[in-house]
Amino acid sequence: MLGSRIKSVLAERGMTPKELSRRSGINSQTLYSILERDANKIDVDVLRNMCSVLEVPLEFMCGGDESETLSVEEHDLLRKYRALDDHGRSMVGLVAGAELERISSTRRESGAASRIIPLYATPAAAGYANPALGEDYEDYSVPADSRADFAARISGDSMEPYIADGSIVLVSRSMPISDGDVGLFFVDGDIKCKQYCEDSYGNVYLFSLNRARADADTEIPASSGITVFCFGKVLLPKRPPLPEN
Repeated sequence: MLGSRIKSVLAERGMTPKELSRRSGINSQTLYSILERDANKIDVDVLRNMCSVLEVPLEFMCGGDESETLSVEEHDLLRKYRALDDHGRSMVGLVAGAELERISSTRRESGAASRIIPLYATPAAAGYANPALGEDYEDYSVPADSRADFAARISGDSMEPYIADGSIVLVSRSMPISDGDVGLFFVDGDIKCKQYCEDSYGNVYLFSLNRARADADTEIPASSGITVFCFGKVLLPKRPPLPEN
Protein backbone atom coordinates (compact mmCIF):
# COMPACT_ATOMS: atom_id res chain seq x y z
CA MET A 1 0.00 0.00 0.00
CA LEU A 2 1.01 3.65 -0.42
CA GLY A 3 1.99 4.27 3.21
CA SER A 4 4.11 1.13 3.35
CA ARG A 5 5.89 2.05 0.13
CA ILE A 6 6.66 5.57 1.37
CA LYS A 7 8.02 4.20 4.67
CA SER A 8 10.23 1.79 2.75
CA VAL A 9 11.68 4.53 0.57
CA LEU A 10 12.17 6.88 3.55
CA ALA A 11 14.18 4.18 5.29
CA GLU A 12 16.27 3.63 2.16
CA ARG A 13 16.93 7.35 1.81
CA GLY A 14 17.59 7.96 5.52
CA MET A 15 14.94 10.69 5.42
CA THR A 16 12.42 11.62 8.12
CA PRO A 17 8.70 12.18 7.46
CA LYS A 18 9.15 15.76 8.63
CA GLU A 19 11.80 16.40 5.96
CA LEU A 20 9.61 14.77 3.31
CA SER A 21 6.69 16.97 4.36
CA ARG A 22 8.81 20.11 4.12
CA ARG A 23 10.44 19.29 0.77
CA SER A 24 7.32 17.93 -0.98
CA GLY A 25 4.85 20.49 0.34
CA ILE A 26 2.48 17.91 1.77
CA ASN A 27 0.71 18.77 5.01
CA SER A 28 2.29 16.92 7.95
CA GLN A 29 -1.08 15.66 9.21
CA THR A 30 -1.98 14.35 5.76
CA LEU A 31 1.39 12.61 5.53
CA TYR A 32 0.89 11.08 8.98
CA SER A 33 -2.49 9.70 7.88
CA ILE A 34 -0.92 8.14 4.79
CA LEU A 35 1.99 6.62 6.70
CA GLU A 36 0.17 5.33 9.77
CA ARG A 37 -3.25 4.45 8.34
CA ASP A 38 -2.08 3.48 4.87
CA ALA A 39 -4.56 5.96 3.37
CA ASN A 40 -4.43 6.11 -0.42
CA LYS A 41 -6.28 9.37 -1.12
CA ILE A 42 -3.71 11.98 -2.14
CA ASP A 43 -3.56 14.80 -4.67
CA VAL A 44 -1.64 13.64 -7.73
CA ASP A 45 0.49 16.81 -7.85
CA VAL A 46 1.53 16.30 -4.24
CA LEU A 47 2.31 12.66 -4.95
CA ARG A 48 4.36 13.69 -7.98
CA ASN A 49 6.35 16.16 -5.83
CA MET A 50 6.87 13.45 -3.23
CA CYS A 51 8.17 11.04 -5.87
CA SER A 52 10.54 13.74 -7.14
CA VAL A 53 11.90 14.31 -3.64
CA LEU A 54 12.29 10.57 -3.02
CA GLU A 55 13.72 9.98 -6.52
CA VAL A 56 11.33 7.16 -7.42
CA PRO A 57 9.00 6.88 -10.44
CA LEU A 58 5.35 7.76 -9.94
CA GLU A 59 4.34 4.23 -10.98
CA PHE A 60 6.28 2.82 -8.01
CA MET A 61 3.91 4.60 -5.61
CA CYS A 62 0.82 3.82 -7.69
CA GLY A 63 1.58 0.14 -8.22
CA GLY A 64 -1.00 -2.44 -7.25
CA ASP A 65 0.19 -5.95 -6.59
CA GLU A 66 3.51 -5.91 -4.73
CA SER A 67 4.67 -8.90 -6.74
CA GLU A 68 4.43 -6.79 -9.92
CA THR A 69 6.35 -3.83 -8.44
CA LEU A 70 10.09 -3.23 -8.65
CA SER A 71 11.88 -2.76 -5.35
CA VAL A 72 13.49 0.56 -4.41
CA GLU A 73 16.93 -0.92 -5.20
CA GLU A 74 15.73 -2.08 -8.62
CA HIS A 75 14.29 1.35 -9.39
CA ASP A 76 17.57 3.00 -8.35
CA LEU A 77 19.52 0.65 -10.59
CA LEU A 78 17.12 1.25 -13.48
CA ARG A 79 17.32 5.04 -13.01
CA LYS A 80 21.13 4.91 -13.12
CA TYR A 81 21.10 2.59 -16.12
CA ARG A 82 18.83 4.91 -18.10
CA ALA A 83 21.16 7.82 -17.38
CA LEU A 84 24.12 6.02 -18.99
CA ASP A 85 25.24 6.48 -22.57
CA ASP A 86 25.57 3.58 -25.02
CA HIS A 87 29.08 2.77 -23.80
CA GLY A 88 27.97 2.71 -20.17
CA ARG A 89 25.02 0.45 -20.93
CA SER A 90 27.29 -1.86 -22.87
CA MET A 91 29.66 -2.08 -19.90
CA VAL A 92 26.76 -2.86 -17.54
CA GLY A 93 25.68 -5.66 -19.89
CA LEU A 94 29.19 -7.08 -19.94
CA VAL A 95 29.50 -6.99 -16.16
CA ALA A 96 26.06 -8.56 -15.68
CA GLY A 97 26.91 -11.30 -18.17
CA ALA A 98 30.23 -11.99 -16.45
CA GLU A 99 28.54 -12.16 -13.04
CA LEU A 100 25.91 -14.58 -14.30
CA GLU A 101 28.64 -16.75 -15.75
CA ARG A 102 30.52 -16.60 -12.43
CA ILE A 103 27.41 -17.76 -10.57
CA SER A 104 26.84 -20.53 -13.08
CA SER A 105 30.49 -21.58 -12.80
CA THR A 106 30.32 -21.55 -9.00
CA ARG A 107 27.29 -23.82 -9.10
CA ARG A 108 29.09 -26.21 -11.40
CA GLU A 109 32.21 -26.25 -9.21
CA SER A 110 30.18 -26.76 -6.04
CA GLY A 111 28.60 -29.84 -7.54
CA ALA A 112 25.12 -28.33 -7.63
CA ALA A 113 22.81 -30.42 -9.78
CA SER A 114 22.56 -28.99 -13.29
CA ARG A 115 21.71 -29.96 -16.84
CA ILE A 116 22.63 -28.71 -20.30
CA ILE A 117 20.26 -26.99 -22.72
CA PRO A 118 21.03 -25.38 -26.09
CA LEU A 119 21.76 -21.66 -26.17
CA TYR A 120 20.88 -20.21 -29.56
CA ALA A 121 23.36 -17.38 -30.04
CA THR A 122 22.55 -15.85 -33.43
CA PRO A 123 21.01 -12.40 -32.84
CA ALA A 124 18.54 -10.97 -35.35
CA ALA A 125 17.15 -7.44 -35.56
CA ALA A 126 16.29 -5.39 -32.47
CA GLY A 127 13.88 -7.24 -30.23
CA TYR A 128 14.31 -10.50 -32.12
CA ALA A 129 16.03 -13.80 -31.40
CA ASN A 130 16.83 -17.06 -33.19
CA PRO A 131 15.61 -19.71 -30.76
CA ALA A 132 15.08 -22.81 -32.80
CA LEU A 133 16.28 -22.53 -36.37
CA GLY A 134 19.65 -23.54 -37.74
CA GLU A 135 22.67 -24.92 -35.87
CA ASP A 136 24.12 -21.76 -34.33
CA TYR A 137 24.06 -22.79 -30.67
CA GLU A 138 26.23 -23.82 -27.74
CA ASP A 139 25.75 -25.81 -24.56
CA TYR A 140 24.34 -23.82 -21.65
CA SER A 141 24.14 -25.00 -18.03
CA VAL A 142 20.99 -24.44 -15.96
CA PRO A 143 19.87 -25.82 -12.56
CA ALA A 144 18.52 -29.34 -12.81
CA ASP A 145 15.08 -28.19 -11.68
CA SER A 146 14.84 -25.38 -14.24
CA ARG A 147 11.79 -25.56 -16.51
CA ALA A 148 13.76 -24.16 -19.44
CA ASP A 149 14.05 -26.21 -22.63
CA PHE A 150 16.45 -23.84 -24.39
CA ALA A 151 18.02 -20.41 -24.06
CA ALA A 152 18.22 -17.55 -26.55
CA ARG A 153 20.28 -14.38 -26.74
CA ILE A 154 18.13 -11.29 -27.31
CA SER A 155 19.30 -8.36 -29.40
CA GLY A 156 17.89 -4.84 -29.24
CA ASP A 157 16.33 -2.54 -26.66
CA SER A 158 12.61 -3.12 -27.28
CA MET A 159 12.23 -5.38 -24.22
CA GLU A 160 14.19 -3.28 -21.73
CA PRO A 161 14.33 -2.88 -18.78
CA TYR A 162 13.14 -6.46 -18.25
CA ILE A 163 15.35 -7.96 -20.96
CA ALA A 164 18.51 -5.99 -21.76
CA ASP A 165 20.20 -5.90 -25.14
CA GLY A 166 22.48 -8.92 -25.47
CA SER A 167 21.07 -10.79 -22.47
CA ILE A 168 20.19 -14.47 -22.37
CA VAL A 169 16.63 -15.62 -21.67
CA LEU A 170 15.47 -19.09 -20.65
CA VAL A 171 12.49 -20.46 -22.55
CA SER A 172 10.01 -23.26 -21.81
CA ARG A 173 8.22 -25.00 -24.67
CA SER A 174 5.79 -26.82 -22.38
CA MET A 175 4.43 -23.96 -20.27
CA PRO A 176 1.23 -22.34 -21.62
CA ILE A 177 1.37 -18.70 -22.73
CA SER A 178 -1.17 -16.33 -21.12
CA ASP A 179 -1.97 -12.63 -21.39
CA GLY A 180 0.98 -10.63 -20.08
CA ASP A 181 3.52 -13.42 -20.54
CA VAL A 182 6.62 -12.87 -22.65
CA GLY A 183 7.34 -15.39 -25.36
CA LEU A 184 9.24 -16.05 -28.58
CA PHE A 185 6.87 -15.89 -31.54
CA PHE A 186 7.14 -16.69 -35.22
CA VAL A 187 5.01 -14.22 -37.17
CA ASP A 188 4.99 -13.77 -40.94
CA GLY A 189 8.60 -14.87 -41.40
CA ASP A 190 10.05 -13.14 -38.31
CA ILE A 191 10.91 -14.41 -34.84
CA LYS A 192 10.09 -11.91 -32.13
CA CYS A 193 10.54 -11.69 -28.39
CA LYS A 194 7.40 -9.87 -27.20
CA GLN A 195 4.72 -9.66 -24.52
CA TYR A 196 1.57 -11.54 -25.51
CA CYS A 197 -2.07 -10.46 -25.28
CA GLU A 198 -5.21 -11.70 -27.04
CA ASP A 199 -8.57 -9.92 -26.86
CA SER A 200 -12.04 -11.49 -26.81
CA TYR A 201 -12.29 -11.17 -30.60
CA GLY A 202 -9.18 -13.27 -31.22
CA ASN A 203 -6.95 -10.34 -32.17
CA VAL A 204 -3.37 -10.92 -30.99
CA TYR A 205 -1.07 -8.15 -29.76
CA LEU A 206 2.69 -8.54 -29.31
CA PHE A 207 3.99 -5.65 -27.21
CA SER A 208 7.45 -4.21 -26.60
CA LEU A 209 8.08 -3.88 -22.85
CA ASN A 210 10.08 -0.74 -23.58
CA ARG A 211 7.19 1.61 -24.38
CA ALA A 212 9.63 4.05 -25.99
CA ARG A 213 9.82 1.33 -28.66
CA ALA A 214 6.07 0.98 -29.17
CA ASP A 215 6.86 1.26 -32.88
CA ALA A 216 8.04 -2.35 -32.66
CA ASP A 217 4.64 -3.60 -31.42
CA THR A 218 2.84 -6.06 -33.68
CA GLU A 219 -0.92 -6.46 -34.05
CA ILE A 220 -2.32 -9.55 -35.77
CA PRO A 221 -6.08 -9.19 -36.45
CA ALA A 222 -8.10 -12.39 -36.27
CA SER A 223 -9.26 -11.70 -39.82
CA SER A 224 -5.72 -11.41 -41.22
CA GLY A 225 -5.20 -15.12 -41.74
CA ILE A 226 -1.69 -14.80 -40.30
CA THR A 227 -0.65 -17.66 -38.04
CA VAL A 228 1.18 -16.83 -34.82
CA PHE A 229 3.39 -19.68 -33.62
CA CYS A 230 4.84 -19.58 -30.11
CA PHE A 231 8.26 -21.22 -29.69
CA GLY A 232 7.94 -20.98 -25.93
CA LYS A 233 7.36 -18.87 -22.84
CA VAL A 234 10.26 -16.72 -21.62
CA LEU A 235 10.91 -17.42 -17.93
CA LEU A 236 10.98 -14.13 -16.03
CA PRO A 237 11.01 -13.56 -12.23
CA LYS A 238 7.58 -11.91 -12.50
CA ARG A 239 5.04 -11.10 -15.19
CA PRO A 240 5.44 -7.52 -16.51
CA PRO A 241 2.29 -5.36 -16.50
CA LEU A 242 0.53 -4.99 -19.84
CA PRO A 243 0.59 -1.53 -21.47
CA GLU A 244 -2.34 0.64 -20.42
CA ASN A 245 -2.95 1.74 -24.00
